[in-house]
Amino acid sequence: MQEYICVHCGANNRSIYKQFSDEIIKLTKCDNCNNLVDEYVETEYSIIIIDMLLLRKEALRHVLFNSNLKVAWKLIVLYILCDAYEKMASQKHFWKKTFKPDMFVSELELNFYFMCLKSFLEYFIFATLIIVILYHTQVKTVKRFSSKNLFNCIVLASYGKLFMLPVLIWSKDEEYCEILIILFIFLSQLQIMRVTTNLSSLVIVVLLIGISELGYLILKYIK
Repeated sequence: MQEYICVHCGANNRSIYKQFSDEIIKLTKCDNCNNLVDEYVETEYSIIIIDMLLLRKEALRHVLFNSNLKVAWKLIVLYILCDAYEKMASQKHFWKKTFKPDMFVSELELNFYFMCLKSFLEYFIFATLIIVILYHTQVKTVKRFSSKNLFNCIVLASYGKLFMLPVLIWSKDEEYCEILIILFIFLSQLQIMRVTTNLSSLVIVVLLIGISELGYLILKYIK
């Protein structure tokens, strides 16, 4: 039997709503906190997205545990492409090189593939370490994560990367905007960990910084 998570307290519940007829549906209350288990089932997608951008725990719990995130793989591909494009744009030494006209396109293409590979390795290392942490430190009231929930946690922890592409294309002050996006990505990762584990915010911050440094060292060693 499928169980749902209360978006307010994280407790397990047997249902989100009770259906009395085709037209009559009543949202159920949480057995633990007496709030509605998940009012987002009646909320427009645009409102859910706005609440996610505001890093509301309730919206994140709804998407993580009570919804079917069908675009997860597509989001990962977008993350890697956006990250690869950002890495290419920041390669000042590459753009200063002099290429023959017939060689520029091939060099540009090879460099983009290399950046995609690098972005994939970074994301793979991050995902692996996050899985290990989530699997062993999750909230006691939530059952062991399924592979689906683990996957969704990893995907949602980095959705701020999607903002990098429009910034690189249209922004006149890339460095300032890039810092803000990196900060937003860090805060989104922190919030995801807070709603899925019983760790304190300070411990999560230390873990995230440690994961970032470890991933950097691994990639540096691979080079």
